[in-house]
Amino acid sequence: MPKGGDLPWALFYPADYSIGSSNLGMHFVFRMLREKGVAVERFFEYPTPFRSVDSDTLLERFPIITAGVSYELGVVSYFNWLKTAGIPLSCQDRKKRSFPVIGAGGAITYINPLLLSGVCDFIVLGDGLDILDFLTACFRRYISHFDREQLWEELGECDSLLVPPIHIQNGKVIKKRVLNKVLPVNEDYPMCSTWTTPKSVFGKTLLVELQRGCARSCKYCTLPGSFGKMRFRSFEVIKKQLDEVLSKIDVDQIGLVTPEASDYPDLNKLLDYLLYKEKGISFASLRIDGLTEKMVLALAQGNRHSITIAPETGRDLLRFSCGKKFTNNTIIEKLSMAASNGITQVKLYFMIGLPGESDEDITAIADLCRSIIEQTGQKLIVSVGPFVPKPGTLWENDPFIETSAIRKKYKMISGELRKITKKTPQLRLTSPKEAVEEYNLTWFSYKDSVNLSNSIEKNVPFEKKSSREYTMEELSLLW
Repeated sequence: MPKGGDLPWALFYPADYSIGSSNLGMHFVFRMLREKGVAVERFFEYPTPFRSVDSDTLLERFPIITAGVSYELGVVSYFNWLKTAGIPLSCQDRKKRSFPVIGAGGAITYINPLLLSGVCDFIVLGDGLDILDFLTACFRRYISHFDREQLWEELGECDSLLVPPIHIQNGKVIKKRVLNKVLPVNEDYPMCSTWTTPKSVFGKTLLVELQRGCARSCKYCTLPGSFGKMRFRSFEVIKKQLDEVLSKIDVDQIGLVTPEASDYPDLNKLLDYLLYKEKGISFASLRIDGLTEKMVLALAQGNRHSITIAPETGRDLLRFSCGKKFTNNTIIEKLSMAASNGITQVKLYFMIGLPGESDEDITAIADLCRSIIEQTGQKLIVSVGPFVPKPGTLWENDPFIETSAIRKKYKMISGELRKITKKTPQLRLTSPKEAVEEYNLTWFSYKDSVNLSNSIEKNVPFEKKSSREYTMEELSLLW
């Protein structure tokens, strides 16, 4: 990669290196900025939070700091990181001296960018690759004179940027903004990992992005409503880039990144290509009703013996109400096929607290697990977490259950799973406290974000008190 030079830019991911270095958004932005001559360097929470991993440069040397934030809890991590670095969280306080410009992008901006609005000078809304030229030009002009208000005005000209100092007045968004949902299909745009490392959670796997958006209608999911229609990378362009990459480096495994692998129209063609290249294959997401024997055989070639699926519930009727139209019989049939082809372990994701849920639905989770074990012999890892209603989903107005109810349902599931004595499933439960924090952050307004930043500055607790209705009124101008 080119080193860049005329614009020092710190690119932060609010997690440790192993997680952050696996984020394709981080890969893409880093690569494109370097190719534009920008001296961008990467920062992570751990192991060295305020020194870059690229040249061990101190954070204080960078006039531009941006973060790619994927999840709600990452926003709090970002704010705390900035505060610990000695950077004021108020954009007005940063304007008084030569503090860095603070920005953010990432998946969270599709759902609720207001989470970040109490701190950031600007927020990229949606896909950000095609506005990097605009941002780079604005920042290069800025570091020649350091006029913060002029920078805000320039950034505010882009419809896909939210600039809180000028777009939010008296606590409300005053100018309509546009979520950018255009996946670049140009061959020059990156679609593969920029680096591979054994220190990543995926190891030395070359990640390849196939698709964004989703055409399905799962009522709890933000993808259909917030992330836009399905946009696919063409097989021809993917093959061309892979041919180029694989001619230069040797990787054993290719990771296919897509909301649902079986939705990619040229999947079989791509699998044939990778099998011909003798590359192992992994899938970022598998929907059990779309699982084929060819996909399982592709996993087996890479010596992978486990898959992850999300039944969400233990009973068909509740699963249908979620928008997932497959039965327990389908789950067992597909897993039996997978078992016969070498898949010995399955990770199952379930949700509790879904609208219309009964105690019978909770105990049915263990019943489904028992049936899978008895009929496939596979080892199970069962991951359970509370349903969190999100903006932009069909269930956004449904309630979030209380902590006491979460604990009661967890106890029921744990007790029922312990009754399975043969290959007892391993149970992993999302912390109720973490789920509550995620729910509260999900529905932040601009004022909530300001109050959170103030509480972090003063080291005092903060509790959200504003309503969803107020948040939705603001968000309506950002969708």
